[in-house]
Amino acid sequence: MAGKKIRDPIYGYIELGRDIVHDIIDNAGFQRLRGIRQTSYAPLYPASLHNRFIHSIGVYHLGRIAFDALDASLRDWKERDEKSVLGSMFDMFSEEEWDRCRFLFELACLLHDFGHSPFSHTGEEFYVISKSNIAMHVDEREETRYNARIRQAKKEEKETLQKEPDDKRKYDYLRHLCQLTGDMAFVSDKVQGISSPHEIMSSIAALETFGDDTRYFKDDIEKAFFARCITGVCYIKWNINDEKGKREENDACQIMNDDDFAIEKKKMLMDCVISLLHSSVIDVDRLDYIIRDANTMGYQSVSVDYQRLLSGIVLVMNGEYTFRTGFHKNAVSVIENAVYAHDIEKKWIQNHPVILYDSYLVRQSIEFIQDAVLKKGNTNSTFFSYDSLSEKGSCFGDTVVRYLCDADVIHLMKNVYYEENPYSKEYFDRSIRRHPAWKSEAEYRNLFTADERKTITKAGRMIFYEDKLSSVRINKEMIDNIQKEIDEESAGRGNLITAKKKQKKYCETLLELCGDFDIEPDVLLLSTSFYKSVFSKGEVQKLLISFSNEKEPSELKDVSSTLSSISGDEDMIYLYYYPKKKEVKLDVRRFAKRLIEEFIQIR
Repeated sequence: MAGKKIRDPIYGYIELGRDIVHDIIDNAGFQRLRGIRQTSYAPLYPASLHNRFIHSIGVYHLGRIAFDALDASLRDWKERDEKSVLGSMFDMFSEEEWDRCRFLFELACLLHDFGHSPFSHTGEEFYVISKSNIAMHVDEREETRYNARIRQAKKEEKETLQKEPDDKRKYDYLRHLCQLTGDMAFVSDKVQGISSPHEIMSSIAALETFGDDTRYFKDDIEKAFFARCITGVCYIKWNINDEKGKREENDACQIMNDDDFAIEKKKMLMDCVISLLHSSVIDVDRLDYIIRDANTMGYQSVSVDYQRLLSGIVLVMNGEYTFRTGFHKNAVSVIENAVYAHDIEKKWIQNHPVILYDSYLVRQSIEFIQDAVLKKGNTNSTFFSYDSLSEKGSCFGDTVVRYLCDADVIHLMKNVYYEENPYSKEYFDRSIRRHPAWKSEAEYRNLFTADERKTITKAGRMIFYEDKLSSVRINKEMIDNIQKEIDEESAGRGNLITAKKKQKKYCETLLELCGDFDIEPDVLLLSTSFYKSVFSKGEVQKLLISFSNEKEPSELKDVSSTLSSISGDEDMIYLYYYPKKKEVKLDVRRFAKRLIEEFIQIR
């Protein structure tokens, strides 16, 4: 029976199998993605309203193209040198095994955002899977099996499990994923920093929903590979980008027997497949949102030829025994364009003060509602738990929320917790919002010299201090709280007291300055570090480029000088204020001069 075609404004018609449409795309959990906005850009670009639903289908489409290129490269190696490391790979895989690998990868592409939180990445920090949540979804037999795996684990793995991680919530996600897949790698301290909460939740939600269907998953090994594709948890632990690591890997391979080396080669190939969807450099997930975001905003600064880029994916040898994915020389120009397009989006759009402030209001509103629910005794109700994303739902006061999406959060903000929530009114009425003192990085650099920006950075670090927040609201209440902390620590650590006193001094100085410029003594600082670029320029420059006339591939930095000039991102701080009189406009340059003068005096 023929499949179904979906019209995509970027790629044209995307063909999907009828079973995929009926069993997965038509599933209520996947349909939920229609109500999850892809970006938080709509306050600035009203037409940027695409959702996680079409993004997921787009990633599925690009993933198929990418896998075809990987497959073609593998077959090319077999034709060129059947006895080489890569040429012999098909001797280790049956056609059925390779087809299953393709199927699971494509399934991971389709479901990689299955558990995504509302409002793009704004709400991601509110993900919670508590032990009680896990107990609801893992039966006693599953728990017993997991405990048995712990008993059988290696000594170092047991030690890892006994450690109390810094991010307890994230560890709970990973432990749950371990239970669902039987893969101990997900609870290793070596991988906890790789995956974001929504990737872990997407793996969990997908396996909770489809994991028992043998049409999709035959065993735990397949479930684990599926989850690894989404979360980016590779099989090989060593760093093949590092020269020292490369030598260690080569040495390790040399002392292996043939069977062990065959297993390692299989792992390396699986890691190459994983990197197509989840990579620190260029993958089909990142590629789709770069292209799609630019298209919907009408902000297409550079063209990204995805066909040329993905068809240029090749497998390249990285030493005598190791290999990984690289790109054909013809893809170099597109790689540069993709990096530039991403950086422009990050610099001029993600860091725009309007978008930053809108995200701030959403985060604060969600936090307010969450606290209000907990005060009413609904201790098991959390915004972004598996319950909220499923048919079961979570209770928020008298409201049950299931298949959580943007509209549910807006309903709670607008209709249930409106009057008592100080952030809701500002979110819905832009005329009463705070104003940014400077409105772009360019204006910020124009107002302050390099040395003055260092002064502001220093002050910002003291004001934010150890809170590790992306936002700080400075008013009399905040200053009183700092003083209370100082009083409580009067007999404690001297360094802490000194830091807190300096923090208080900076905040008091800001409020005094507000009085001099007819600004309400209630200002907000937002750090752009919340939207740090996920591109690692160092790793981009280490991408391997294959030239047909050379045996060894070259690194991108050796064949292109364009990216070498890209410097690391510089953090900056936006200052938002309420004017006492709407008709009075802030003299930003005079305010900036006074701000620096006052901050310099604080030692």
